[in-house]
Amino acid sequence: MRYRRIALYFLAIYLTGCKTPPVPPEVERASVQEQQLWRAGASVYAPREYEGYLEKIKQARQAFAKENLKLGWFRRYDFLRERFRTTIDSGDAMLAGIRKEKEERAGRIQVETAALQKRLSTLREITLSLNERGRARKCLSQAEVMLKEAGLMAGRAKFDEADGKLRSVRDVIKEAEGACLKLLSRYMDRRQIDSWRRTAEETVAESRAKGITAIVVSKLEKRMIIYKKGLAVAEFDVGLGFNGLSDKLHSGDDATPEGRYQITKKNLSSHFYKALLINYPNEEDKRRFAAAKQKREIPYWVGIGGLVEIHGGGEDSLTRGCISVDDKVMDELFNLVLVGTPVTIVGTLDREGSIFKAIKDE
Repeated sequence: MRYRRIALYFLAIYLTGCKTPPVPPEVERASVQEQQLWRAGASVYAPREYEGYLEKIKQARQAFAKENLKLGWFRRYDFLRERFRTTIDSGDAMLAGIRKEKEERAGRIQVETAALQKRLSTLREITLSLNERGRARKCLSQAEVMLKEAGLMAGRAKFDEADGKLRSVRDVIKEAEGACLKLLSRYMDRRQIDSWRRTAEETVAESRAKGITAIVVSKLEKRMIIYKKGLAVAEFDVGLGFNGLSDKLHSGDDATPEGRYQITKKNLSSHFYKALLINYPNEEDKRRFAAAKQKREIPYWVGIGGLVEIHGGGEDSLTRGCISVDDKVMDELFNLVLVGTPVTIVGTLDREGSIFKAIKDE
């Protein structure tokens, strides 16, 4: 009995002196890292590595749980610490790889977004120069909204969605470019440009031969040149209508006519300050209109139109087919021209203008 009490006494002393070993910090570190990988989207960016990582974490935790079934002073965590540490190292490498890939993809999207924004800016300037308010302008507005959406997606690391949105932006921009090129197709035809040049040269020659004043308007450049005795004496900026770059064919098409005309009236009390009425439609306009009617290219009830003027109101005022200038310019014109003064309107005189350069650069 005495020896039994002594044995129990020493056993109590032994047990009291033994402590449960602390849980390795790698266990908690692994839990934190697992959350980091989940938030980083490891299942998307590194699915195979992430699957293997989760399996290793699972096995390590099972071993840890098994070890915890033992009495505290019998637990041994040394081998588990190494197991967790190896898994954590692989997780760190995976996380670094994911972050690097995200940075690279974000950088690529940023570069592409900047390039697309530049194209949008160029096309926006072109549409403003062309007074284009149709399909191209709508496409550009749509593309701008989509580009902002792509930026938000990239900011949330939704790179696949951002890439898809940028593809859509490229498609819409191409559609806008196509609409602009369609509008400018006549202005890229060398024979058409040569014809416009000949018409302008004939007007200048008439000014020189008769010693009179003549006006030449180039629609694409939005420039008016005043000739006196065949010499250019003044140049002014002009404004055109919504469809000003097209050649006028009928009433309501908002196009500015092209051809050789003359001033038929000087109006001092126009709705747009002062105005110079030209003789649209002339005989050539009437022939084209009749041919279009015969081919049923325009409805039978549509008329040929008229009352085309050079008027004041500002070069930025949008007309329905007329040519607008600043009021001060209108005052100068009134002093320079007479009824009967030749007015020649052409599409362009320069195939290498700024608009064409911008389109080529695209």
